[in-house]
Amino acid sequence: MSGFAGKVCVMTGAGGGMGLAIARALRAEGCAVTAIDPKPAPSDFAAGAGGAARYVQGDATDEALVERTVSDAFENAGRLDYLVNAAGVAWYDRDGAIAEMEMAVWHRTIEINLTAAALMARHAEPRMRRTGAGGAMVHIASVVGLRNMENILEGGPIDAYQVSKAGLAALSRSLAMQLAPAGIRSNTICPGAVLTPMTAPTYEADPSRVDAMVARTPLGRLGLPEDIAYACLFLLSDKASFITGIDLVVDGGIMAKL
Repeated sequence: MSGFAGKVCVMTGAGGGMGLAIARALRAEGCAVTAIDPKPAPSDFAAGAGGAARYVQGDATDEALVERTVSDAFENAGRLDYLVNAAGVAWYDRDGAIAEMEMAVWHRTIEINLTAAALMARHAEPRMRRTGAGGAMVHIASVVGLRNMENILEGGPIDAYQVSKAGLAALSRSLAMQLAPAGIRSNTICPGAVLTPMTAPTYEADPSRVDAMVARTPLGRLGLPEDIAYACLFLLSDKASFITGIDLVVDGGIMAKL
């Protein structure tokens, strides 16, 4: 996919899984990537030829860190073209029904999954406007932000995660309307069941969950981080220049069922 050479992206969640796959795919296309993540930098974050890579180990809910990192990316390159919010947590062992969970879990999940994305957009937007070349934002939400989980009664809800992802989709639509006059687009990707370092322990602890998710998915497999990365690059690219304010479902067909 062409058109990324010389462009600049700031993002969260590049410490593994979907975010790392997105960062590597962008760099392979010649896009410079600056990432914020609390985990140590993966050994392959900057591997291979491609655009420049900078990894900031830190918490994207820290507004001072976000502002400094986004500003540095802009000042160093003289432009900012893309924002990708890929950070997210789902604490299956602690999240649950709002009547039962610890409210600290609720607050921290909202903070990481939604507030951090808002802070990134808050500080990326003016710099993307100053670049004057349009641009795009992609936020990694979830199918559960659009619909209830199919197994919500059998397996139990994860209310904090679900609400945070619904809020992220709403934020994206608002940004799409606000930024359209500047040629800046905002969309979400809503993955279904994707095998990542975050979900792997849950599946390993109960392999029957893998079989259940595969059975629910019409395409008959779990998603891979690369599936999300390819969708993300499309939405960021000029090939999606007439697409804004949408929630792109990448779920193997789960939401196509009644």
